[in-house]
Amino acid sequence: MRGAVAYEIKNGDAYREAMTTLNRRSQPPAVLRRIMNAFEAYRAARKIGWSRPWNKYGIRTFQSYRLDCRNDGDMAGYARAVLAAPVFAFDAEVQTFIDELLSDQPAARDRLMGFLFFHEAEAESGLREGVILSFGRVNAKRRHRDRLDIVFEADVTGDTVSAPQRVTVYVDPYRGKGPPLYEATVPIADVAPAPEIFDALKACYRDWGRDDPRLWDHWTSQYIDYFAPRERVAAQTHFPETAFESAWRDTLARR
Repeated sequence: MRGAVAYEIKNGDAYREAMTTLNRRSQPPAVLRRIMNAFEAYRAARKIGWSRPWNKYGIRTFQSYRLDCRNDGDMAGYARAVLAAPVFAFDAEVQTFIDELLSDQPAARDRLMGFLFFHEAEAESGLREGVILSFGRVNAKRRHRDRLDIVFEADVTGDTVSAPQRVTVYVDPYRGKGPPLYEATVPIADVAPAPEIFDALKACYRDWGRDDPRLWDHWTSQYIDYFAPRERVAAQTHFPETAFESAWRDTLARR
């Protein structure tokens, strides 16, 4: 991954000072990157905003789309279909949160936020590529988000990429620091609709493209380690390189 956190933000005053410095964008790129990664580490540890550790460490997100949850209702339907698989043993608290978050009721749909994050990840078994179907809402503590993520991943070996192999679910309504309320990784064969849903999300990657209004391309992504183009795109990738990713790589190489 690019760079490393050169220092740590330890308190709210330092966090606010870093935010001010970043918003000014007056420092050289290398300095902005160090500040930004310390800033993001602070946010992830405290689950501020959309930040969660599993979206940040050992991962490289090369394309992101922000969903329009009022009109992209099929995405919530995909999530409900995956989570209905018997392999996920949810207790009453987890199931209630899922049902409320993904409800079709207008009030719930108005609060729902969502993203697609196309990524590659480093695991002990090797490289993976996949997509995260990520949902959330503003928590009662306004700076935090309640989160639900479904991760679909395939294995990458050289230029060979497998069919999707696994599904990971994180259910994490904000409750302060600590692990998610529920977390599980299961073989994709145990989640009957998952291969078809993975193909539908691949189609979004293919069809939405650079000009789609859902594309999330915030300036901060240029300075965050876990937002980056792939260093090498496998020949059999599920997600062929776009002009956007290629140009991004060229921009970083010039810095």
